[in-house]
Amino acid sequence: MIRSAALLLLVPALACACGMTSPPTVSHTSSSPGSASASATPQLVGTQRTVLTPLGLNIHAQASVTAAVVATAAQGSTLAVLDYRPDNGGWFKVQGESTTGWIVADPSLTAGGQFTPYSSDARMFSVLVPNTWTFAEESVDVVFRPQQGQQTIVVRTAATRSALGPETPTGYITTYSNVQVVCGYTGQLNEYARGGAVPQTTPSPNGSSATRLADYADIRLKLDATHAMEIGFNYESKNQFVDFQNFYDSITFPFPQCEAPAAAPSP
Repeated sequence: MIRSAALLLLVPALACACGMTSPPTVSHTSSSPGSASASATPQLVGTQRTVLTPLGLNIHAQASVTAAVVATAAQGSTLAVLDYRPDNGGWFKVQGESTTGWIVADPSLTAGGQFTPYSSDARMFSVLVPNTWTFAEESVDVVFRPQQGQQTIVVRTAATRSALGPETPTGYITTYSNVQVVCGYTGQLNEYARGGAVPQTTPSPNGSSATRLADYADIRLKLDATHAMEIGFNYESKNQFVDFQNFYDSITFPFPQCEAPAAAPSP
């Protein structure tokens, strides 16, 4: 179910650190075929950014990590973008409920638009999803999908990674693979493309309502000796890959490496 408790906009610190004292170094402009360009542009001024990182995000008085921290925005906080500066890695000037300042323009820490929190004790994870998306809790998985379009994000759990079944889907070839840290846990981000001249949609295995499309990506994580998770993404075009990135950048689990105390919020 979705827990609708109001999200704090400005808080001193967050308890969940996802096992890291600083945010993971994630490049969204890598050579991955599925990676969409996430570099900020001045055209984003006047839009909104939602804080993805469970660590929380520092708001600085100036566009520098050494500038004074005037507040901290909690995960799920929505900030209005007032200005953008490309120097020092890129910075957004933002307005919160009562504070104006600068945040780093790192696409692993914030995302454009408004998001809704999903949380389930039974499914053992919480995550932020765009507020235009829906979800379905099925017997074998949880499926997230936009109101328009066929792409789906599918979360499955099992006792071990091998119990999740073959990693490479039947009829697909691996096009990209890289190590990915998700809330303190290290997995392998794999991207696949359907083989053959004419990609066609097919039902997903295991009784899921999700549909396998021309492209697929997944990350498998070992959470402990008896718990593993697969986060999968069925998509139609490369520019949709940012939805998957936003999902795994905001997901949390009730396991030690994800719940370790934070030394500090993100820069």
